[in-house]
Amino acid sequence: MKKNILTLFLTVLLSGLFFADLSFADMPKVRVLVAENQKQLLISVKGDYVIKALPSLQILKKGRRLVNAPVTLSSSGIKFQDLNVPARGVRVEPLNDRDLFVGRSRFRGRIDILKNPSTGFYAINELPMESYLYGVLHHEVSSWWPMEALKAQAIAARTYALYEVQVSKSEEYDLKSNTSSQVYGGSTTERYRTKRAVDMTAGKILTYEGKVFPAYFHATCAGVTTGARELWKIDLPPLAGGAKCSYCRISPHYHWEARVSLSEIEDKMRKNNRAVGRILEIRPVTQTPSHRVGSLKIAGTQSETVMAAKDLRIWIGGDKIRSTNFTVALEDDAALFHGKGWGHGVGLCQWGALGQSLLGKKYEEILGLYYPGAKISSDNGKAPQ
Repeated sequence: MKKNILTLFLTVLLSGLFFADLSFADMPKVRVLVAENQKQLLISVKGDYVIKALPSLQILKKGRRLVNAPVTLSSSGIKFQDLNVPARGVRVEPLNDRDLFVGRSRFRGRIDILKNPSTGFYAINELPMESYLYGVLHHEVSSWWPMEALKAQAIAARTYALYEVQVSKSEEYDLKSNTSSQVYGGSTTERYRTKRAVDMTAGKILTYEGKVFPAYFHATCAGVTTGARELWKIDLPPLAGGAKCSYCRISPHYHWEARVSLSEIEDKMRKNNRAVGRILEIRPVTQTPSHRVGSLKIAGTQSETVMAAKDLRIWIGGDKIRSTNFTVALEDDAALFHGKGWGHGVGLCQWGALGQSLLGKKYEEILGLYYPGAKISSDNGKAPQ
């Protein structure tokens, strides 16, 4: 059995080694927040560039090659290297793709640097959708995974990003570069095979009744996916949850445990206006349809409260409490969590996608399990040819 799976994996891994570059001229643009609360940014450009004032777009400077040009706040606005700019921000536009650096991170597209007088700078990378996905996929899944799993992830990530672009038109950016959206590392961390998966699925998205939807995904569901309505009151059939998934048993995150000091929990509760004093009890109260903890009773020396388990997970951190599928017991001065899975559990299970692809399933089948009723369309809403 192991030999058959290995043979299948190597066949998928080595299939189709060549691909052509795509033209991104007509593709939708994505605005990604890549830095915030910075007092100084260092900008480098390998080739020709233009610097413009924001929001006027007045050209301030043209040149060739910047090396760690500092951007700092000034009394009148922004100081960019030797330029004093009485404006809210500046735009740096390289002539060539991948010539732009913010610190040590390389980016495609252009960068808008805007000031917030109370917190410093924030930087927004604007670039074509497919270029953005090049910088996403390697952070979300491993580049060595079978191509069908990578293609499923590319379509889910593209769908999620396009949905965020549509609903954030009035905002200054569409997505963040961390796990609050989907992880994006610019072009510094692009990998050949994940780029290939993006190119092989170019323009393909998931739709339901002709509309794009937030195609959430997570690392490991540990047996069954969660309904989006359990977390965010989103009631769509493709995100209804309840998908049975035995494929993610290979995940190293299928089982986990964490020891969290009671003092840390007490501190987080106090900071979020849920102080109970010294904690005496933590007990699950309700369970969700996907068998995760819905709410917890936390009792202390001063008071007690019932709160959503998902909120406690956010406060403590998803790297410690990896999911709300857990049991909890108090031991001395700590809470011991024993759980299953990693992530919110909605939509695509990434390790489940890996498990399916190792068994020879195509990306259409993989997506069909986790987003029932959704269709694969091109990004203009038409079925792909």
